[in-house]
Amino acid sequence: MENPLSSLSDHLASVVERAGQSVVAIHARPRFDSSGVHWKPGIIVTAEHTIRRDDDIRITAANGVAHTAELVGRDPGTDLAVLRVKDLDVPVAPRAESGAARPGNVVLAVGRMKDSASAAFGVLSSISGPSQTWRGGRLDQVVRLDLSLHPGASGGAVVDASGNLIGIATSALSRVSVFAIPLSTVGRVADKLLAHGRVPRGYLGVGLQPVSIPDHLKSKLNLSSSSGLIAISVDPEAPAGRAGMVIGDILLELSGAPIGDSEDVQEALDSDSIGKTIKARILRGGELTDLDVTVGERPRKA
Repeated sequence: MENPLSSLSDHLASVVERAGQSVVAIHARPRFDSSGVHWKPGIIVTAEHTIRRDDDIRITAANGVAHTAELVGRDPGTDLAVLRVKDLDVPVAPRAESGAARPGNVVLAVGRMKDSASAAFGVLSSISGPSQTWRGGRLDQVVRLDLSLHPGASGGAVVDASGNLIGIATSALSRVSVFAIPLSTVGRVADKLLAHGRVPRGYLGVGLQPVSIPDHLKSKLNLSSSSGLIAISVDPEAPAGRAGMVIGDILLELSGAPIGDSEDVQEALDSDSIGKTIKARILRGGELTDLDVTVGERPRKA
């Protein structure tokens, strides 16, 4: 009689072997290697936090061949980086259909050490989103996994029971769980990195801090929210300063959307907002004022 447990075990091993053909080991930090996924011909995507240098990056493919890799760009906000590799003779990772993954599905995190593939077994515990990360990026979905990820597997493939890619594994976007960066986010960010070398983000040039709106002002002005963000610093040469915003103004809305915390601001200032003029509703001296702000691009760190 066939042993069901042995059959399952053999199936999972075959899935890891097949998926592992598209996963490479990346040598770009001390002590631990990391993993990356062959996203499209010659292009590797991986977890940004594992890339500790910009030059002298090498990869080892599933066929054992070592290659030099070029860092195309990185986006700490979504923990994604893109590498370009010439003459990479391994298959591109097959992708799952959009929306196919569900909470409770069995998943495998497939990484690569220099000599062999590695695997972690678990389930997809939840899907929610979209959401801003604590690093300032936007995930189209928050995909939490119930599995343990060893350090070298960050940046590797999260696959379903058929071996199809559902995301990129990362341990850097949450202190309590492993995430799979969803394919839609990977595609969006990878395209921007390939085009620009970075993911541009909107910029107001103002330091903000949460503040409560007194009940009498909320009632007088018919405000829907009892909180906003008070300007504690304003760069006069930045977009908000040029639009007339000053220290002490309380930001209530951007483009008609209420602003209650910094995540709301980040969501309003995605890369598509750059160069556009948006309406900022502020509270100044007990009265509402609207400012037209042309969103700038966040300056790059030196």
